[in-house]
Amino acid sequence: MAVKKVQSSLVCLLALTAVLLSGAVRLCAQTNLGPMLRLGQVPGMNGYFLFVLGPQATNFVLETSADLKSWTTLYQAFGWPGTNPVYRIMQESPSGAHAFWRAVPGEPLLVKEQRWTNQEPVEYRFRLRHMVSFWEGGVRGTVRVRDGRVVEVTDAVDDRTQQPIANPDLSRFLTITQLFGEIRREFEAASQQVQVRYDPSGLYPEWILVDRLLMAVDDETVIEASQLLVLQR
Repeated sequence: MAVKKVQSSLVCLLALTAVLLSGAVRLCAQTNLGPMLRLGQVPGMNGYFLFVLGPQATNFVLETSADLKSWTTLYQAFGWPGTNPVYRIMQESPSGAHAFWRAVPGEPLLVKEQRWTNQEPVEYRFRLRHMVSFWEGGVRGTVRVRDGRVVEVTDAVDDRTQQPIANPDLSRFLTITQLFGEIRREFEAASQQVQVRYDPSGLYPEWILVDRLLMAVDDETVIEASQLLVLQR
């Protein structure tokens, strides 16, 4: 694995960029704005993975680019330093393919949560999917929230069987505020991976992935929030 210093002012702003070029793995060293990334493979598993190292791995945003000019956010990740989380980024390396990744410091969860709190509507509804795990299943439905509480769920279905739920238990459904609580709880519980994508405005989490043990199978939790509609401000 070759390490190459790049003088370009654009690349020097990157925390660390892992480059996969024509099947050869290289690392480009830059400033220490974010966690250290190492690109490699995991024995017994197909594809390429990012190993995230260093004390700044606690909260970072992983971005990808095809040309080092236009960057796309993949997700914000939370983890404890020293846990060495591993993120699959590519199934295989086609000949001639290239991709770039960088990790930059993430905005504190408390700041993001406060932004939602400051703009939280009195009443709103949104579409929620909460898959607790493959084994435990989960629920889906359209959730109506008033004064910070779930007051109604319509179109509820079992996430595993896809069968309708006639009388849904409202306690199984979350508010947007509770989504932030789930992120914080899993981080504090030292789950090995907590990944979050926000809606285009950055106001609320629209996708959360929790993997408590990387080597365990089918234990991941997935929460999805979409189609937010303000009913009363």
